Amino acid sequence: MGVVGALADAINTREDGLRLLLTILAGYPLALIHRSFFVKQSPTVQHIFFVIAGVSLYFFNCGTAIYHSLLSTLFAYLITNFIGGKTESIIAAHVAFLGHMLVGYWFAESDQYDITWTTPFCIMVIRYIGLVMDVYDGHNYESAKPDQKLTGIRDKPSLLEIAAFGYFFAGTFVGPQFTLQRFRSFVNGEFLDEKKEVRASGMMPSLGRFVAGVAYMVIHQWGAVWIPAPDYFHSQEYLNLSFLWRWTWVAIWFRLTMYRYCAAWLITEGAAILAGISYNGKDENGEDKWDGTRDLHIGKWELGMDYTSVVESFNVGTNTFAKNHLFRRMRWMNSKMGAQFATLMYLAIWHGYHLGYFLLFIFEMACMLAQEQFYTIIKRLPSLRSLLDQPWTHPFKILFGRIVMTYSMGFAFLTFGLIKKEIWWGPVKSLYFVGFIIYFLVWPILFQVLIRVLPREKKAKVEGENTSKSATPSEKKKEL
Repeated sequence: MGVVGALADAINTREDGLRLLLTILAGYPLALIHRSFFVKQSPTVQHIFFVIAGVSLYFFNCGTAIYHSLLSTLFAYLITNFIGGKTESIIAAHVAFLGHMLVGYWFAESDQYDITWTTPFCIMVIRYIGLVMDVYDGHNYESAKPDQKLTGIRDKPSLLEIAAFGYFFAGTFVGPQFTLQRFRSFVNGEFLDEKKEVRASGMMPSLGRFVAGVAYMVIHQWGAVWIPAPDYFHSQEYLNLSFLWRWTWVAIWFRLTMYRYCAAWLITEGAAILAGISYNGKDENGEDKWDGTRDLHIGKWELGMDYTSVVESFNVGTNTFAKNHLFRRMRWMNSKMGAQFATLMYLAIWHGYHLGYFLLFIFEMACMLAQEQFYTIIKRLPSLRSLLDQPWTHPFKILFGRIVMTYSMGFAFLTFGLIKKEIWWGPVKSLYFVGFIIYFLVWPILFQVLIRVLPREKKAKVEGENTSKSATPSEKKKEL
């Protein structure tokens, strides 16, 4: 048993999880080393530092399985430099990266939450797929959409630059996702201050994200002891509870489990801020912004009142990739719902083969659709809409939204967090499939009834149109 294994036993945690945490924490000393010795060096020297640091961390985390990432880095170079800008490049990227990962899932997945070489590799997969798409946009600049022009790469990256981009220490294990354009701006010193130093204003935001990440990690660890899933959800003690209490414990477990992801993102984002890559210009008050690599908006995540706030606050980098590189490129479908479904299925297969992943994303789409329909109903009721616009109703809207979202997402997360159907089937059945019944049966029927019974929303009238039509000739003359 090695040092890490002994430490894991001493603190009663998994060795693979501890290795991942240590590699994330290593981002802080590496960021200090970079800003102290390498930030003013040439891009080539910085790239070498990033590759050495990243490969070392990868080897510590994955061992000899690092060859998967090395091979993909070589593929990224070959695709972008020899067929970059062609449609074939995007096809080749999905075969080389996504296909590679899916084969890895087939051999590496188990019945538990796996932390193997595929864990950081899935981050690299969408980073390199995004890179190939950005090179495609850069070489088809004239026909690219405005949002694609912002991230398009017109000059092909070298093998060293691609490796540095893929292995950057504050983003290669759990995110955040960022484009090569941002990475180049960072390396070229565009984010430095007037003295060509890393902006000192990033110190406190970096510390704040680190402290918040540690707090989330402590809460998650405490929750794992308090609610030992999946054993608790199969125990007679749980099954003897009332339906509402069973659902409540699932909702609590969901929140506590999600803090694992929140902690990882916050801690690694703190390292990214410390390095300087998170600089995002200045706000309206002239203060430096450090949200360029944000993966979690804590306020929205904790206080958001609808599903939109969840999408906008959680796993921001991956959601941005999905929006810019998947959803918006499906305009040819002429169907927003079709594009959303295809995007969510893409993300499901990116997570792995388990049925629960697909059920979660299908459920997410049903929730988003139900939300849009709910808002449509409110628009049909002017008196209710006027009431909800009152400031004093805001706390009640937050409370209602939080309850609906937490219970709904808690139910849906059973199929994701418990991984295998044999494990999540019992807990889902104990809740009588309530989420599926509400969002796939009860609400669709109720919405169709309400949409036919309630009056249509009155369209806004053009100002002065009715007046001019009904005015007498003499009145029109006065108006002129």
